[in-house]
Order: sequence, then C-alpha cells, then structure tokens
Amino acid sequence: MKWLPGFVLLALGSMLFFQWKDWPPGPSPAGLDADSPAAPNTLVGSETDAATQLPPPDPKDAYTSVTDRPLFRPERRPEEDVDPDAQATAEPDVATSLEGMNLSAVIITPTLVSAWIQDPNEPRLRRLRIGDDLEGWSVQTILPDRVLLERQGEQDALILRDYGKTPSPAAPMPVPRRPPRVLQPADPPDQ
Repeated sequence: MKWLPGFVLLALGSMLFFQWKDWPPGPSPAGLDADSPAAPNTLVGSETDAATQLPPPDPKDAYTSVTDRPLFRPERRPEEDVDPDAQATAEPDVATSLEGMNLSAVIITPTLVSAWIQDPNEPRLRRLRIGDDLEGWSVQTILPDRVLLERQGEQDALILRDYGKTPSPAAPMPVPRRPPRVLQPADPPDQ
C-alpha cells in the first residue's frame, strides 16, 4: 500500500514529460501551424514591418465633416461667423412683465436656496437660484414667501400662493331626490 502513491506520482510525472518534451512546437513548413488557435493572430516578422504595411493616415481635411457637424450639438450645424457689431446692436428679447408666472415652491436649507417657478409657456416647473435669469429678470433674493427680481433697475416680486387661505370652492348643488315608488297591489284574477 505504501508503494501506490509513489506509482501514481511516477505515472503522472511521465505523462507530463511526454507532453512537454516537444514544447514549444516548431514552425510548420508554411511558417504557421494550421492546428494552432493563435495562427491567424501571429505576426510574421517584426512589429516595425507590420507598421510599414499600414496605409498612411488620411489628411485632416478628410475629417471636416466631423468638425462641421459636432456630435454633441443638438442642431449639428457648423458655427456661423457672427459679426461682433451686429451683436452689440441687436436688442435682447426680454419680457417686460412677469404676468402669468407662478411661484410654486420655495426651498431654503442650510446648503440650498431655490425657488420653483411655473411659466405658462412651459409645461415643466423651472428651478431658480440666486443670480439666475428668468425672462430677462435676475433673481436677487429668495425669501420664504417670495422671490425678488430685478431688471435694469426695476424691481418686482413673485409671491408664493398660500393655498390654506384660498376660499374653498363652492359646494356642489345637491341632486334632488325622486319620491320613492309605491308598488300597487296586483288586481285579483277574475273568476
């Protein structure tokens, strides 16, 4: 029984010896071993030979369509040359009043001060912070019940609507009840 582990170890060692004695396999007559799984990926010659076989890179002019149509710009059009004098004379489109704007919420925490405004022209609420722009108005101060705005020296405020003080809607009119139907006894059958 003591000789069994030694015999198994000797058999395994001899199997490994016969498997590894011809390792690494030599090149086949064609230069590559057809049975080798790495044959298609094997480079013949040095790396410098492979680099010289690559075609030359395209000139930068071949990529002008990429630079003219930037991937991350929504309209994907080239930038137009803008005349600086034309920009100075153009009047900015600004709203003259805050009519229809609704201050929906004010959030004041130690790290965050913001207000949520509902613009009747936009479907979603818009978050504003101090210094942000709202239709040409600059947000100066955000208080718990209002937002103070300024535009060209003119000041205005959006007041937070207090839903607790609004009048309750009119109660619906009661629906009149019909009088209950009284069932008449059936006539006795004639004999």
